[in-house]
Amino acid sequence: MKSLFLLIALYTITGKQAVPSGDIPEGATCTYVQTARNNGQMTAGNTIDLTIDGYDGVTLQSVTLTMKSNKASGAGELQMKVGNADVWNIADQAFNTSSWAGKYSTDWVEISHSLDGRVVPKGAAITLHIKASANSLYLQSVKLNYQPAQPQSYTVSFNTHISQDVPSVTESKPNAGIVLPAVALSDPKWMFYGWAENPYGMVSDVPLTYDAGDIYYPASDCVLHAVYAERIEDHPWWPTDDLSQGDYLIALYEPVTGTFIYACGGVDKGEIAAVNTHKEANEGWVAMSADVPYEAVYALSVSRDTLTIRHRATNTSVSLASGGSFGTAQSTANKWIISPCESELDAMPHYAISGTANGVTYYISFYGKSEGMSFRPTSDATMKHDLLLYAVNDLVVEEVHYTSFPFGGGVDNQYSDDMPAYKMHIGPHILTIKNGKKYLQINE
Repeated sequence: MKSLFLLIALYTITGKQAVPSGDIPEGATCTYVQTARNNGQMTAGNTIDLTIDGYDGVTLQSVTLTMKSNKASGAGELQMKVGNADVWNIADQAFNTSSWAGKYSTDWVEISHSLDGRVVPKGAAITLHIKASANSLYLQSVKLNYQPAQPQSYTVSFNTHISQDVPSVTESKPNAGIVLPAVALSDPKWMFYGWAENPYGMVSDVPLTYDAGDIYYPASDCVLHAVYAERIEDHPWWPTDDLSQGDYLIALYEPVTGTFIYACGGVDKGEIAAVNTHKEANEGWVAMSADVPYEAVYALSVSRDTLTIRHRATNTSVSLASGGSFGTAQSTANKWIISPCESELDAMPHYAISGTANGVTYYISFYGKSEGMSFRPTSDATMKHDLLLYAVNDLVVEEVHYTSFPFGGGVDNQYSDDMPAYKMHIGPHILTIKNGKKYLQINE
């Protein structure tokens, strides 16, 4: 159903600029140029040009100019266009003719013209050109009466860049979106990764794509391009049995429920936040995925059976405070004791981490309650948990290549095979550590 109400956009000439007010469409812009010296005045041979962009899809009903002339003189011509189409023309005539105001006037008068429901095409500009042939014409403002753009159902087409065709999909109603299909590619080297708004050559940075099954909301009729990812060897990330100085993930595993829990964050109110996920054990071992937040990385400095813990993201210590909770003070008295321990439930290497405060021994343990999960020190040895340590240096993630042209035919971007790298997510971004260097990929 079409909207019946009218909106009014006003452009007032002030200081050799057209200042917008009223109902201006979001993102609309205007450009104003005059050749005469005085604000809004056109002496013989001088012009005013107004260009308005960003009215895509609106229905123009009328335009009104507020103008005046000299007391007994003033003449000129006018052309107004929407895109390349003429919508108003006045041949060179005196201001007192019916095409203009019908009279000379030193007071501001309104000159209106119907635009008969002209729809502004996508990307088309509204332009107004006035040229004086006799002194003088003056322009104070330009007013547009219009109806807003009506919602439309858009069609999304798909370019797979391979022999397989995927039919286009049209929204069932405006703003409903469409469910993205998949491409069933059977190839030993490449697999379908997602859809992108532009095709990709051969790249190693993770492209911005939409997954099959996602709802995509088109802003116009458009084409999406398939992106394919290179199939690579899977390198499981197992808990370490060889402690050394470096970065680690601190975790525990409940084999009965398959619950995997890891510390994530700095010390907050004497404890550290915990995150849980479901992991299946493989022959008594649990492989962690590379998709973990940077907030879950802790630097451990090991010396014989003692260690210090530092949270990487906040660069703060994790120590044992005098009250038996976590603290951040750096003190040699607050070094932790780490010792390997055997597990009757699985074959993974476990460690007990403990510290002493005021003569009391505390163990790092997990607490799960309705108000949230966390890791905290406990003095009850029966409540302690044996922990798993995943060394970040043991994590191997091969560099994946992505392209819209798995079998050629696209942009041939050159790339070299690099050493394996490991990657971690930092919010929406990706931290890659390769050859001892850190690279942060910013995803908008």
